[in-house]
Formats: sequence, C-alpha cells, structure tokens
Amino acid sequence: ASMEVYSESGMGVIYNQATNSVAYNKPDADGTYKIYLSNYDGTGEVALTYPGWGSNRHQWAEEWDPTGQYLYCYVEKTDYVSESGHTRIPEDAIPGYGAYTDLWIIKRDGSQAWQMTNFPNDYNHGIIHGAISNDGMMFAWTERIQAPVFLDLNLAAGAYVFKVADVSWNPQPVFSNVRTYQPNGELAGGEVESISPDKTDILVYSTFESHNLVSTPIYRIDLASGNTIKLTEESFSQSPTYTPNGQKIVYMTGKDCEIFPGQLQGADWWIMDVNGSNKKRLTYMNMKNHPQSVGSYRLAGSLSFVNDSTFIGGVMTQSLGLVGYSALVKF
Repeated sequence: ASMEVYSESGMGVIYNQATNSVAYNKPDADGTYKIYLSNYDGTGEVALTYPGWGSNRHQWAEEWDPTGQYLYCYVEKTDYVSESGHTRIPEDAIPGYGAYTDLWIIKRDGSQAWQMTNFPNDYNHGIIHGAISNDGMMFAWTERIQAPVFLDLNLAAGAYVFKVADVSWNPQPVFSNVRTYQPNGELAGGEVESISPDKTDILVYSTFESHNLVSTPIYRIDLASGNTIKLTEESFSQSPTYTPNGQKIVYMTGKDCEIFPGQLQGADWWIMDVNGSNKKRLTYMNMKNHPQSVGSYRLAGSLSFVNDSTFIGGVMTQSLGLVGYSALVKF
C-alpha cells in the first residue's frame, strides 16, 4: 500500500462521500479537543460547536450521517459532580478514554443539536468508539459500565458493552430497539468499529477471552443471535473496519511489527477477507529500514474509507494520549 500524510494535526478524520468533505478533531491550546470540518482537499476549514456544549470540555466528531448533513459527536459533560473514590480530571474524558461523555447529533451548520444519551455523571460511565451503517439507519457505540482498574490487564481501560440502535428521523433523530451485547457476560475491554453493510453483524475487538488488553482478538458479533466469531489470533488486533462494499476488513495489528529500542510495540494496518482468511500486511511503519518507517514507534489506529481501496487512518506517534497525525493509505 502507498502511504502519505493527509493531515499533520487533524485526528479522527472521517470522510463523507455525499459532500466530499471531512470532519476531524484538534486540541486547542489547553489540550481540549474541538471539531472541525473542511473540504476533502483541506480547504475551507470551519470549527463546529454548539452553544449548549462547554467550551472547555472535549468535543469529538465520531461518525457522519451518510447525507453529510448531521454529525454524531461525543461531548464531555459540562457539570462536575462529587463522587466517592475518584476525582475527575479533564484527561478522564479525552476521546478514546471517554468517561463523563455523552453522544450527541449536530447539524452540519451547527444550528441544532440533540443529546442522544444521558449517562450517569461518574467515572464508571461514558462512551468510546462508535460505528454507523452505510444507510445511516443503525448506530453502534461502546458504552462504559465500569471504571478502569489499575494494573488489571483485562480492565485497565475499564469495562464496556456494545450497544446497537435503530435510527429514525421524525424530524429529530430517535433511537429505538437499543440492544446490548456483552460477550459471555464477561466484564471486558473492547471497542466496536464497524457495522456490516447488510446490518447483520458488528466488528469489535474484545478482551472477553484473552483478559489482556495487549492481546486483543477481533470478533464478529451476529446481531440476531449474539454469537461471536473470532477473526484474528495473532498479537493484538483492533480497529476492524469493513470496506464500503463489505468485501474486506482492514484492521491494525502488532503482528510482525519490530520493536524499536526503548519503545513499546507499535502496529500496522492489515487487510483480510470477511471470514478472517487471506491476511495481508498493508503498511510497514514498524519495519526497520522500510521507506514507510521513521525508525520509531508508530501505532496505526481507527480509519475512515474514502472508497474501497483508500482510507484515512490515525497514526499515534506516542504510546499515551492522542498524539499523532492522519495518513492517507491506498491499496
């Protein structure tokens, strides 16, 4: 695959075909994330926010409605409340950590926004990675049900369940038929990343069998039965995302990634058939002396497809926080 820098500063870039535009997120001077929109070519950048959101609270673009007129966002709760056992800090709600955060939908022009969840305002609750179906009629998210447990390899990032809702507009957005998936009923870490084009399954990674955040298989969960099918065995694998045509899955894994002196193991993007076979490496950021490598830790992350053979993906350059850039990968 070819790889180039798409954005030096924009994180979590998501592409919308209907408008040929992108939404992405950048931290302001004090590290608080805010949402921006621009044309696909990077021109015409505008900030997107809403009067009901705290200006010193994290705001993150998660998924586009396919029309490009509505954006699913994760927004940190404004009010701090006292709770036993934890003192809230801004870092708790960094997107991807996701405590004290709710799901909103905002109009592209910022004129209206709707709060779709109202989780308890405490460290045990919040929201991380989500996914929308190709037709916009289904949304899935990763909901925290227990706070992180220090030095616990299974729950170091907290315990999560996967939620799936049908979406209708009447004229405001409405969630219905909300289903919860918790493989084996286990407390586990994990994230949902993709909904199949036919809306029969979701792709996730989970620690429900490995009980280890540095050994995370990818699974398909059948929405009708709740049954899981494991798609990867090797290393840690995350961010499984269907190509728009549903023919392949692109994901990240630490498999075959060289570790640079004094650094943690990184990850590159791979591609596989939907049944988990025919795995092929796409990028080589973590291979010494390869043209795509800078000889340092790189962690491939979540991605958004531009077409069936092109995606924009996040690359972390540090092992903690959200420090990195966005790459354009063609395969």
